[in-house]
This record gives sequence, structure tokens and C-alpha cells, in this order.
Amino acid sequence: MDFRNFKNISEAADFIAQPIISALKKGKRVLWLVPGGSAISVAVLAAQKIALYPHHRLAVTLTDERYGAVGHADSNWRQLLAAGFSLPQAESFPVLSGASQSDTVRSFSKFLAQELERSDHIAGLFGLGADGHTAGILPSSPAVSSPDPACFYEAGPFQRITITPRVIGRLSEAVVYAVGREKWPALMQLKENLEINKQPAQALKQAGQSTIFSDYQYENNN
Repeated sequence: MDFRNFKNISEAADFIAQPIISALKKGKRVLWLVPGGSAISVAVLAAQKIALYPHHRLAVTLTDERYGAVGHADSNWRQLLAAGFSLPQAESFPVLSGASQSDTVRSFSKFLAQELERSDHIAGLFGLGADGHTAGILPSSPAVSSPDPACFYEAGPFQRITITPRVIGRLSEAVVYAVGREKWPALMQLKENLEINKQPAQALKQAGQSTIFSDYQYENNN
């Protein structure tokens, strides 16, 4: 994993946007997984950069979503759109469709499996929780060991639908945006080799390339 000191949001957004733009310019098909939470601002800015170029070969979906009615207040997709996320030429799969929980996770798994097989470049933007979770994969949750591309389970106030480590392992590139002092301990643990069940973000090491942007001063704290 490549750990980089955070400078500004634009730097992180450009880092994930440029490989996607390059692949699209070459006529390749691209799958981009985008998050909710604190990384939304990076996703919005990266999308603005990508939208300047033809992107009809781009498919976009979420790393995770909170199950409920389409557009409910805690929906990651709703929050992305409200923040200005827009890729009008892309094939967007917002996860929630108004279907039952079982049908929703089944459709998400089907979409992921299809795009993983036919995409030439697979990119993911992720956040990192203070507890070491990434996407909707919480420690000791069913998502950690699920054999499927997507997993549904209940935790805390939410019914969660998330990609699984199986999908992360198929990524060409994973970019993590982790800013805030509360995340520093998790970042340091990420430099160790822990069980994925204890720190699900360890799964990001399985991607073809993983880069973490954070405000932790590594050179002064090693």
C-alpha cells in the first residue's frame, strides 16, 4: 500500500480520475465504485474531472448502501447526488430500486458480477472508519467472509448492503481517503498484517494497487 500525506481534495480526486479518463480514452470499459460518508467530496470532484471527457463506457455504482426506500435520508446515493455527483453518460446503478431486500442485494450482486467480468479497468474510492471498516464491511460482520459480490446484514441503526472483500480483490486500483485524527490509529493498524475480520480495511491490500490519502504525518510518527 502507498501511504500519502493529504494535501488537498483535488489531489486525491485527480489521482483516481486520471486512470479512469486514460482507460476511457483508449476505448476501454471501466467500472467505478464510489462511497458515501466523508469521501463524497472526493467522488464529486473526481466525477467533475471525468465528465469533461466522453464516458459512455463507464459504469458507476456504490461501494455500499443503506437499505430503504429510494431516496431515503440516509441513502449514500442520495447524498452523493445532493453533493453534485453527476456523470450523465455513464451507466449508473444506484442499488436501491424499491424492490425487497433480497431482490435488491441479488440485483446488486448480479450487476457487480457482470461488470467485474467485462470491465478492463476497475477502480474503487473508499473511506476508512475509526473501527477499521471500509465500504459497508464492519469488523466481524457477515460481509467479511461472504462468498458473494454483495452482502446484506443489519448492524446498528442500518440495514446494510455492501460489496465484499471478493470484489475488492478484483480492483485494478483502490484509492482511500481517510482524513481526521480519529482515524490515525486505524491507519497505523493498516500498516500491519491483521486479520480481515478484525480490520476489514486490510482487504484493500488485495487490490492491484492501493493508495491512501490521509492527514497523518507518517514521516514524523514512525
